[in-house]
Amino acid sequence: MSLSLRLLRYFVAAAEASSTTAAALQLNVSQPSISVAIRELESLFDNPLFTRGAGTRMTLTHFGERKLAEARQLLASASAFATDDDGDEPGGVVQIGVFSTIAPVYLPRVLELVQQRHPRVSVRFVEGDLAQLDGWLHKRQIDLALMYDVGLPDDIERECLAELRPYGLVQAGSPLAKHRRAISLHDLAAQPFILIDLPQSRDFLMAPFWQCGLSPNVRYRAASIELVRAMVATGLGVSLLITQSPTATRSPLVVECPIRELTVIQPLVIARPSRAAHSRASELVSSCVRDAVAECMRARTGQ
Repeated sequence: MSLSLRLLRYFVAAAEASSTTAAALQLNVSQPSISVAIRELESLFDNPLFTRGAGTRMTLTHFGERKLAEARQLLASASAFATDDDGDEPGGVVQIGVFSTIAPVYLPRVLELVQQRHPRVSVRFVEGDLAQLDGWLHKRQIDLALMYDVGLPDDIERECLAELRPYGLVQAGSPLAKHRRAISLHDLAAQPFILIDLPQSRDFLMAPFWQCGLSPNVRYRAASIELVRAMVATGLGVSLLITQSPTATRSPLVVECPIRELTVIQPLVIARPSRAAHSRASELVSSCVRDAVAECMRARTGQ
């Protein structure tokens, strides 16, 4: 039996859906076609790709996880190889991951740029926290990630797009917002504090206070930046954030104030699996990511 792209597509779909039935619906084929393809691959490799427990959910074996990463790479290369008659217009599918808190800031513009510049390139994206993105990169489930570099291991390649500093978020009209001047961490620590409560983010945002020997009065914890902004707008407290607000959703009810003290710097990066082949389509998407971030940085500084 020879290995075909069809078998790889069926395998990847079943792995992503954890179900042959869901994969069949996604690909508009019969469920037995998916099952037969998986059996053919397992026969070819003489190794199981999935464990099958109670119910219909399928779980990849360790061997299956490795083969999934290889299958995605082969399909990405085959997709990138497909061009129009002139051979000039690139195409393909690019899988990207985006840190959930920054997705609203950059992702809409990234997708818009890809659509305008490269209509034959399709972008599939997933949102996740930093730990999830790290795992997806290592398993090669995504081609690249737009995320913060918080303890990324050495086997992940990264390209720094911007270095962000924390800012204070205060209610418009409050004494701290007067003239939008720089404020001190001491001022923020003296107010009821609303902490963004996400893995890794929470400690990173508390670090500037700890470095100054301060311990903010954490009144509330929230898992989304949108909720933090809404709570600050209603006067429930102040906050410290890294992620800038999307231009389309900025509110006149809150003010972003620079911090007077020197604080930690947060690199915003494109991260990729180490030593992974970069398809032409993924490089084109990376260029759109760079441009989208640069536009946001210019808009933030008013340049």
